[in-house]
Amino acid sequence: MSRMVDRLAESGSGCFVRCVGVSDSYLLDIEELDRRFEGEGYLRLNKLDTPTNSDELERLRKESEEFAESFEGERLLALYRESVSDINTSIETNLIISLLHWSKLLGSRTGGVLIYCGKTGYKEYLFCYLAYMKGWRVLVLMPEGEGKISSVLIEKSELITLGMPYAVQIPAYVPPRVVTPPPVRQPAPRTYPGTPQRPQLTDNNRYGTPPREYRSGPRPNAPMRGDEGNIRVTIPPRERRNGPRPNAPMRGDEGNIKVKIPPRQRTKGSANVSKQTFTAAAPEDIPFETHSDIPEAENNFSPFPQKNRTQTPPPANRSTPSVMNRSVPTPINRSTPAPMERSRQRELSSEEIARLAESVVMITVCNKFGDMIGSASGIVINADGYILTNHHVISKGSYFLARFENDRTAYPVQIVKYNNVHDMALLKIHRRAKPLPLFRNKNQELVRGQKVIAIGSPLGLFNTVSDGIISGFRVIDVTDMIQFTAPISHGSSGGALLNTYGEIIGMCTGGAKEGQNINLAVSCRIIEPFIMNFI
Repeated sequence: MSRMVDRLAESGSGCFVRCVGVSDSYLLDIEELDRRFEGEGYLRLNKLDTPTNSDELERLRKESEEFAESFEGERLLALYRESVSDINTSIETNLIISLLHWSKLLGSRTGGVLIYCGKTGYKEYLFCYLAYMKGWRVLVLMPEGEGKISSVLIEKSELITLGMPYAVQIPAYVPPRVVTPPPVRQPAPRTYPGTPQRPQLTDNNRYGTPPREYRSGPRPNAPMRGDEGNIRVTIPPRERRNGPRPNAPMRGDEGNIKVKIPPRQRTKGSANVSKQTFTAAAPEDIPFETHSDIPEAENNFSPFPQKNRTQTPPPANRSTPSVMNRSVPTPINRSTPAPMERSRQRELSSEEIARLAESVVMITVCNKFGDMIGSASGIVINADGYILTNHHVISKGSYFLARFENDRTAYPVQIVKYNNVHDMALLKIHRRAKPLPLFRNKNQELVRGQKVIAIGSPLGLFNTVSDGIISGFRVIDVTDMIQFTAPISHGSSGGALLNTYGEIIGMCTGGAKEGQNINLAVSCRIIEPFIMNFI
């Protein structure tokens, strides 16, 4: 199987790959892509047409102002300004109009497979990046080479070199034909002998209904007029059975009936069946709030909505993974006790865990004018400068800066991808940093009462360390959450929740508005598929 087919198959939560050059089996590999991924949510485009209808152009021009102030619009315009010089408002408006026109191809889906085989310029490349931001797996085919794409945009995608550059004619993709079932033929009305058939009416013929024939004399078994109230109905007497009814108690002995219930047969091995489960959906009457130190704004993101929220009950069998429209990992078996020791690994002391704060950053959130409006936290998960934080942190700002402990430099942040369902976002800075490992041990599970450590920047207090225990496992909407008692506050959103081995078991997200130390973190089982291609 080809490299580009393998790359799409192994990426479950979105990827952005450009394939340069032509291999020996280039066209056969494209046919394999069509066969493997065809269906709903699969697009293979050889070209992107520009809008020509005047009414549509006017409508898109009105929508361009709103899109330019949105989250996606600001990111795309910022990349375009860094890549192209000598641009003005008219050029930016034409770019947004083209992106809005092409985004109709993506529909309202938050995931799918997009393969673009046509001419690749700045507009087409930004459209593919927009699809990647929406959770699509994007593959850009460049058989003749990369062309004149700036290094700023090149960094947003992954490179796969298939062979030498060569001009090749790629056939257009023909979607599978939907076969409609033949119409169901209605059966002819059944006729019975002796039944007169009513003639069908037409515009030129009128048929009169013949008068009803009156019977002579009264109807059979009908009472005479005036005698309706004198009718007597004779009911024959009920035949009495000889002796009492079978299995009926004797009169006066009803209270002395004895019922013998046989003993229940005990199932072999039932004594070893566990009857405990520690995962539950959050009650509807407990209000939650996020812990990012950012004021509320219009149309902002709320990871725990209070309106129209449906409670997701825990599955009956926790050993079977949930099947959803999005990729959800295997749930944690909370009934299995944690082993006391690990082979080839030791628990860290409190001082050693506190020194891991150098891998947790403070994120400064700024508005479109460059003014600071709040702060939050982030976790370094890759030595090349990839940082994990909450989506509600970046959804409320326009520009972001990352600061490290014992480093006075503020590093500009680029947004790589995000997931607004599970409240996660992946950022990128140009700095090497020491990452924190993710808890991925399949043989050891998280349990209640386990000691945890939270590291973040609550209220702007850089890299505060607090400890506590896991107090429960909750399901908020469709997201697995860890409830813990380590104190956190506003500004801790995106911070690290670690075990005693210094591994990430969750990302601090929020807590209950009322109550003490009822805090929540996104589980590592949800984080792992989101960052699997970056660790």
